[in-house]
Amino acid sequence: MGEWKECKLGDVLNFKRGYDLPKSERKEGLIPIVSSSGISGYHDEYKVSAPGVVTGRYGTIGSVYYVDKPFWPLNTTLYITDFKGNDPKFIFYFLHSFDFEKYSDKSTVPGVNRNHLHLEDIIIPPLSGQRDIASVLSSLDDKIDLLHRQNATLESMAEALFRQWFVVEAKEEWEEGVLGDIVNFNYGKGLKDSDRSGNGFPVYGSNGIVGHHSEYLVEGPGIVTGRKGTLGVINYSFENFYPIDTTFYITSRRGSKGLYYEYLLLKVLKLDEMNTDSAVPGLNRNLAHSIQVNIPTTYLVQEFNLITEPIFLKIKTNKNQIRTLTALRDTLLPKLMSGEVRVEDTEHVKHPQLSLFLK
Repeated sequence: MGEWKECKLGDVLNFKRGYDLPKSERKEGLIPIVSSSGISGYHDEYKVSAPGVVTGRYGTIGSVYYVDKPFWPLNTTLYITDFKGNDPKFIFYFLHSFDFEKYSDKSTVPGVNRNHLHLEDIIIPPLSGQRDIASVLSSLDDKIDLLHRQNATLESMAEALFRQWFVVEAKEEWEEGVLGDIVNFNYGKGLKDSDRSGNGFPVYGSNGIVGHHSEYLVEGPGIVTGRKGTLGVINYSFENFYPIDTTFYITSRRGSKGLYYEYLLLKVLKLDEMNTDSAVPGLNRNLAHSIQVNIPTTYLVQEFNLITEPIFLKIKTNKNQIRTLTALRDTLLPKLMSGEVRVEDTEHVKHPQLSLFLK
């Protein structure tokens, strides 16, 4: 392993438990509050200076977060108080390959003990090697983040066009109708975690993609929204997909190409306010179908879809590149962390396009 050294995890970092901060005591501010599942709010005071690395102590185990601004880690987390001369970004990536589940006590609420983590045997490169590895992985993550931000901007453009055409410039002579005249809410189908193949077509839950499966239920493009659990999140899939039984998938009653108009229409409607089950939030399809809407002419919808199609096709291209880059990063990460692959060899690791992406 060359200059790599064998040591304990506690020799390269020190974990500390986060701090309690009840919601009643939080004040409006810009300081991120980090829980075991990521940023969960904001406050006007911080406990830890940047950079920071945080992981779950209770609840969500195994997720690791890098924070580049002062923050408040909640008491459900462990955060690093001392990197002991190691590169913080490398430590962040290194912990992604760490088996936290091995230290979970498997109780009703999973938890890990920081003292047990500190005793784990590890092998780690010197500081220069850490920085090289972090640079490669950060370059991929930066490009992934840029593509996500581009897509958010593109979608905002499409939404602005929709509001201009169908809200601001709505015509009095448009037909008055209900949402069910435009779309149909169809029930998803149950698919247990244990039955999913883990690869293939995206599986959609009420909050988005929850896995992958070798078979699909609906041909893309398609729209998915929550039926139980999380309401109001509208997902658009360019590819064939499998909506599970906590969702509705939406089909057009008007044969709309691409479903762009229908997707943006659903985004402006407040489906999350139509909860019909106080215990577990639920959306009743009959109530959804009965939402009052003005129905523009078929010609106008077709024209709108034609104009917005390039925006959605660019989003599709970006999503495909995000998927490629994510797979590349996930392939490289364990190999770089184990020393199986060195930074100078990364151009030849199954993905010859790596050198292009890193330019």
